[in-house]
This record gives sequence, C-alpha cells and structure tokens, in this order.
Amino acid sequence: MARVKPKRRGPSMDLTAMSDMAWLLLTFFILTSNFREPEVVPVVTPTSVSNQKMGDDNMMVIKIDNSGNFLFALDEKDRVPTLERMGEKYGVRFTDAEKNAFKSVVEFGVPMKEMRSFLNQSADKQKTYNPGIPLDTIPDKNQEMIDWVFEAREVNPDVFLAIKGDQKSEYIKFKTLIGQLQAKNMNKFQLITSQE
Repeated sequence: MARVKPKRRGPSMDLTAMSDMAWLLLTFFILTSNFREPEVVPVVTPTSVSNQKMGDDNMMVIKIDNSGNFLFALDEKDRVPTLERMGEKYGVRFTDAEKNAFKSVVEFGVPMKEMRSFLNQSADKQKTYNPGIPLDTIPDKNQEMIDWVFEAREVNPDVFLAIKGDQKSEYIKFKTLIGQLQAKNMNKFQLITSQE
C-alpha cells in the first residue's frame, strides 16, 4: 500500500505584535516631530536651483510681503530678551503680560511705537494687523528693522539671518534692506526661495 504523505504546512506567525509595533513607531514619530509654525502673512518666494537647505535653529527671518512691508520672526528663546533690548533703545516699557504675549507671536510687522497696543490685542487681531516695521532709505533716519536684527544678534551671537521676499514685492525694498545691512557690515545672510 502507498504511504500517505502528510500535508505540508508553512510556519505560522502571529502578526499581532508587528501591527502593535507599527502603531507604536507611528505614535512615537508623530509625538516627537516638530511642526512648522503657521505664517502670519503668506509670502510666495521666487524660484531658484539651489539645493542647500536652511537650518531650523538659531534663525531670524525678515519677510517682505507683496505690499513691501517688513515682518520679523525670531526663535522663541530669543524673543523676550530682544523685545526688552528694543524697548530700552526706543524708550518703551513692557509689562510681564505683554512679554508673555510676545513669546507666542511667531512673526510681527509692527513699529515699536505701536508694539504695546499690538501685544494687548487678541491673537486673531495680531495676525491681521501688520503695517510693517519701518526701514527708511536714508541711513540712520528710521532703521527700526535693522535695529531688530542687531539687537537679536546681541542676545544670541550665533543666530543666522534669512531674508524671504515675495515675488511680487518691489525690488527697491529688497535693495534698501540689503544696503542698510551692508552699511552696518552685515554681509552674511541667506535668501529663502522656492525649488524649481
């Protein structure tokens, strides 16, 4: 009589542990990732072919919106000390509540004379009110934008400057900013552009 061959069975694996591990890894990466803070004023940058990525830490960003207004953004750790230095320079005293409100401001475009009223507004109003930080074409006339840059540099000497200009903004605004920075011997900065 012929021998009956038993059916071959492949090794069986319980995949429950693998699905648990996938969910744990997904949860870990979601909880530990840093999300980009929302922009107050969207700026559409011109394209370029550069492959160099901009760092995320120790950055201050000057934005030029499509109306030609200057906005400024700092890392959270540098915001309050820079505000205090600017307050000393322009003779504006800030309360603790205003300093705490400034901690949460991602970017702003307000002259120093209006900063206290800006900080006392609600977060929604702050996002819509950006008349621009003054920068005059005449050296030493009204250089508030340049003062923000150099006071932030005094607070954190390792901070890098990046400039992000809207593709519809006027060239003269960009030229004025670069000229005023170079007049104060600041020749190293990054330009933020979109990839082609």
